[in-house]
Amino acid sequence: MNKYLIALSVGGLQESPEINYENPEVILAMSQEEAIGIYNDRNNCSYFYGSCLAEKVNGKINVRNDKVSYEQVKMLEDYND
Repeated sequence: MNKYLIALSVGGLQESPEINYENPEVILAMSQEEAIGIYNDRNNCSYFYGSCLAEKVNGKINVRNDKVSYEQVKMLEDYND
């Protein structure tokens, strides 16, 4: 299993054009798509949806979003299975 840092992607609307990421969670899954699906189901997402900010695959952390903070990435390191 891999670890994925998934957060709710909000914004991108006329009244709030900048996209921000809220409520990050570490999700264990076999793929990024599976992790996003688990996040969306767990949080009953219906308008805004989860987005992958970073992943830890084979012991290596890959940051996938330039808005992710060091503290958020550290969540992947600190998470115990």
